[in-house]
Amino acid sequence: MGKKSLSTMKLVELIGFVLAAVGFCLPLTKGKVFGSNGGSGLNLIKNLFDNGASFGEVMALLVFVFAILGIVVLLIKDVKLYGLCCAVGGIVCGCLFYLKSIGVFDSGAAKGLIKAANKVGGALAKPGVGIYLLLVGFAVALVGALLRKK
Repeated sequence: MGKKSLSTMKLVELIGFVLAAVGFCLPLTKGKVFGSNGGSGLNLIKNLFDNGASFGEVMALLVFVFAILGIVVLLIKDVKLYGLCCAVGGIVCGCLFYLKSIGVFDSGAAKGLIKAANKVGGALAKPGVGIYLLLVGFAVALVGALLRKK
């Protein structure tokens, strides 16, 4: 049997998922949300098992699961729809995680949006390098999944 190689878009998708997984291991935020130095997603998973499940920690865990699942699916069971679902799922869970970390879901909708706007402007949870890598990684994976032929 011949050696199976990755097409260009599959490689782009794989790079996106790897970037997202690496971004999860780097500091996600700077500020008071995860401690004075910020924290990585791995700290959130540790807190999840030490202190019980909270919405933000579960969403952070799902972001990591979607990134790793995207890599595994792409290398083992190469179906375009699976990669696309992993990329979209990671983006949705990442957005929910960030919105929860800045307090959008803590109160009513109008108060939450005002509170979120204030926090983003001078905020508790300033994005760290990990958030940027997650965003770029899942965006690259989504583009790769959408543009590949099969």
